[in-house]
Amino acid sequence: MSSVISVLSKIPNILKELQKTLPNIKFHQVEETDKDEEFIKSNIIIADFDYLAPHIYDLPNVKWIQGTWAGIDALLPHLKPNQPPSFPITRFSGKHFGHLIGEYVLANIINHERSMFEIKQNQSKQQWIINGKINDHRSLYDLTIGILGIGSIGNRVARILNFMGAEIFGYGRRTEIDMSNYKHISQYFNKDGLFDLLQKCDYIVNTLPNTADTKGLLNGNVLENCKEKGSVFVNVGRGSIIYEEYLVKALEKKWISAAILDVFDKEPLRSDSPLWKMPNVFISPHVSGTSRARDIAEQFSENLKLFQQNLPIPTTVDFSVGY
Repeated sequence: MSSVISVLSKIPNILKELQKTLPNIKFHQVEETDKDEEFIKSNIIIADFDYLAPHIYDLPNVKWIQGTWAGIDALLPHLKPNQPPSFPITRFSGKHFGHLIGEYVLANIINHERSMFEIKQNQSKQQWIINGKINDHRSLYDLTIGILGIGSIGNRVARILNFMGAEIFGYGRRTEIDMSNYKHISQYFNKDGLFDLLQKCDYIVNTLPNTADTKGLLNGNVLENCKEKGSVFVNVGRGSIIYEEYLVKALEKKWISAAILDVFDKEPLRSDSPLWKMPNVFISPHVSGTSRARDIAEQFSENLKLFQQNLPIPTTVDFSVGY
């Protein structure tokens, strides 16, 4: 077994952080995959999925791949039908990604509820204004927040928001869950209860991955169920859950009162998208959860111990479900 771990990644400082975290392991930075013998004979590889994807079936010695991304969208076009890779591939997800995304969601809910962007605009005009939501706003403990997807990321987001006082409803594909393991969630809904969840929540936070079951889940008139509450839609999962035309429709018809969007069904968001100019939309360029070198190194170190003990590694991709 090769003792060298290959690193195929463009994330800044990743080699430095890996070496600092695991000083007794030899890491090899891959520059040109086609000419790199060390890469081909490696048993363990740390990789960005877009760089790895074209070589997924050309790694005869690999035993395990640790990804640097949470989503596997870049891998899917390169997979052979009914022939997933024979070795485990682990996503970079869990506590690190979940905490970063949780910070993003928390910050944007508070900014929205307390009109922080309006306050900043007033500052630029040298205006001291105290009215409307600036003075009469909702707190986190006034809100019911629905989390679509309570996996490793969504569950961490849910915990953060619940700790701050929000009531949390969870949504997942399982028929039921052991609520003793989800004490921060007041109610659980599956697909049969989606409309009911949408009708009850002040905020809908999507953390679901892109799968056959989630693609277009909120398309059509589904978000009309948010009309009575005037829910705010927050998307930090995947844009494919609702295509742009249906999201614009939901905003124009006031089924939802606002949208906080970090992901889109097509990225980057095209310059002529109507979403850019809608006053009740906040747009960020897919940065709610970034792959930081220090976090990848820490998670890889934890996963390496499990791999060496032949124990299951969390967030290992199950290609039968798509994540």
